[in-house]
Amino acid sequence: MQVSPNNAPELIAPLLNEATYMLYISQGKIQSNTLPEGITITESTPKDALHANFVSDDPLVSHNQSNHDTAITLEVKEGITLDAPIMIMIDGSNYDYTVNITYDIHPRACIDIHEYLYSTSDHTLNYLSQTHVGEQAQVKLIGIANLDLMSTSSVQRLVRSQASSHTEVRTAQLGNGRTKQDVDMDLLGEHAYGEVRTVAVASGNQEVLINTHLEHKAKQTEGYIEHYGVAADESYLGFEGTGKIHKGMSQSNAHQSNNGVVLGEYARLDANPLLLIDEYDVEASHGAAIGRIDEEQLYYLMSRGLSESDAQRLIINGFLAPLKSMMENDVMRDHIQSLLANKTGR
Repeated sequence: MQVSPNNAPELIAPLLNEATYMLYISQGKIQSNTLPEGITITESTPKDALHANFVSDDPLVSHNQSNHDTAITLEVKEGITLDAPIMIMIDGSNYDYTVNITYDIHPRACIDIHEYLYSTSDHTLNYLSQTHVGEQAQVKLIGIANLDLMSTSSVQRLVRSQASSHTEVRTAQLGNGRTKQDVDMDLLGEHAYGEVRTVAVASGNQEVLINTHLEHKAKQTEGYIEHYGVAADESYLGFEGTGKIHKGMSQSNAHQSNNGVVLGEYARLDANPLLLIDEYDVEASHGAAIGRIDEEQLYYLMSRGLSESDAQRLIINGFLAPLKSMMENDVMRDHIQSLLANKTGR
């Protein structure tokens, strides 16, 4: 049966129907495509100079680049501005899947991309996106992963940004499977701005590893890493962030923060923020704040008539506000709220 938004899985069908611009990939093929003019798509990644920029020593990246089941390139023409985000829906249910998507954003384009990785089976997913951001382009890439309890996934995002560009990568790990996520961003041109913000919630016996690497390879660049996490039950959540300013890249700024809440006696949340600075004329900072729910906050809310579970839910919802603020429409916000409630049991 041909898969379309009308007969997509019940959970994700409303998201597809809400999307103005959409690419729905299921069973290894593009099933629906409503991309606008100014964006071209090819279903095989060309071996050209663009992809030479995306070199990684991660064996999972190398495997994906040479052994993908599905490879797609989206080329956004120079100066294109879209009035709504593009929804990229990857439905990886019922089989092992290796997906490679390249976004080639030409200069002065302005575009939002929402990726949604979905699975309801115990198979593996190796997902890689490669984003080239041209000079003076503005790109916001939001990636949400909602993968099955028994699944294992590797989610890699490589970003290379040119001069005077503005790039925001915001990701959310909200599924139940064992997950490793890496975001690797290089600021290659002067005055480039890069931001990577990740929210992750681990529960049950789940293991989630989040690695963010942001390198300043040009002068007067600005980069931010933000991690927000909740570890519940007997899960493990690990954050590792690295901000690197190369020698000679003066007047650059590198900042990082890690914030986490631990729910349950046996849950664990680790944060390892790193700064690698090879230049003097820069600004850099990093920090981590990990702990359990503040007992005074909990007591205060319960003294006002809330149950303990309701009080915990209110505190967690406030802590994870950066996640919901990513979403610009009510359908997606309601969907995120439902996923959060399922993850934390609150």
